Amino acid sequence: MPRMRSFLERFRPAGAPGAAAAAVPADRRVELAAELEPVFAMLTEAENGRRLLLERAEQEARQIRADGRAQAAALVSKARTGAETERTTAAARIQEAGAARDAGLINDARKEAAAIRRRAATRLPDLAAEAVGSVRGLATEQERGADA
Repeated sequence: MPRMRSFLERFRPAGAPGAAAAAVPADRRVELAAELEPVFAMLTEAENGRRLLLERAEQEARQIRADGRAQAAALVSKARTGAETERTTAAARIQEAGAARDAGLINDARKEAAAIRRRAATRLPDLAAEAVGSVRGLATEQERGADA
């Protein structure tokens, strides 16, 4: 960076006032270029630093996306495995519930059949006696009809 004195020197006249002297005027272009050269050098460094930062950020972003895709794939795989396990567990629960319900229905049917057997056992002698009486009555009627 130029110093204040060199900055102010560019505003000095090229020669002393009065009669022309044998002096060479100052070359303003060279002075300006010398003054701005360090600034442009710093800007070039800043631009290079910016490019480097941008490249690093893009590389990190690619890595983050790749890691995210890998994590998402792992989560999907885990979810599919978990879903299959849940389906299997649910199917087993349903089968167990169906088997228990079926066992209950069979047990109820057996109880009802036993009750029907008990009622039949108590009614059978009376029904058999009534049937025998009816047959005897028919036989007696037929004998009377045959005698007549």
